[in-house]
Amino acid sequence: MKEFLKTEEPTKKLMTLVGFFVAISLLSNIVAGKIANLGFTYATVAILIYPLTFILADTIAEVWGKEIARRTVWTGLSVNFVISLLLTMAVYFPPAPFYEHQTEFELILGGVPRIVIASLIAYTISQNLDVWMFLTLRKKTKGKHLWLRNNASTMASQLIDTTIFSFVAFLGQMSVFHIMQIIMTEYTIKILLSIFGTPLTYGLVAWARRGSGNHGKPQTLNPAWE
Repeated sequence: MKEFLKTEEPTKKLMTLVGFFVAISLLSNIVAGKIANLGFTYATVAILIYPLTFILADTIAEVWGKEIARRTVWTGLSVNFVISLLLTMAVYFPPAPFYEHQTEFELILGGVPRIVIASLIAYTISQNLDVWMFLTLRKKTKGKHLWLRNNASTMASQLIDTTIFSFVAFLGQMSVFHIMQIIMTEYTIKILLSIFGTPLTYGLVAWARRGSGNHGKPQTLNPAWE
């Protein structure tokens, strides 16, 4: 009988980060339909949790490199696409005669096809841009200034994400002026969340490196990051 392969500690940590990345990206799509009162403005609940995916992607890129970071992004996209199909199937299955919540089920989990498409397009472009820009800046800064790379890549990719999603989802349904208002409001919130999330990025990177011999030190660049 063959023995089970042993899972090294860095792999366990990577699996944890990827799991949270995929889970948060899925949850963001589900809660996107809830508009919250933030006190100073109104915004979808997803705006409060989706920025975490960029922090997780940057952490993975910083510690494991380009190939793993991109694989994480594509894994998230694949899972989102499959879940969207499965939820659509679940919605269109005929409900039992005694099931009284079909309308609510459709409202929460059915999703509007145009919104789903907008989300997947924005996700694909912005997440890949984030990884590329983060690692490009990592090379130029020789592994230093994590705060700069994290915020610069996140702010740029979040602007692309917000702009693409808003225009694909709402163009033709509302004026360009109102779409631009949505973009400006949501992007401002995302910038603030990115800045306040910088300590979390440092904490996750330190946690991921702990026990690997690189704790507290920038890892040496290798071809996988170029």
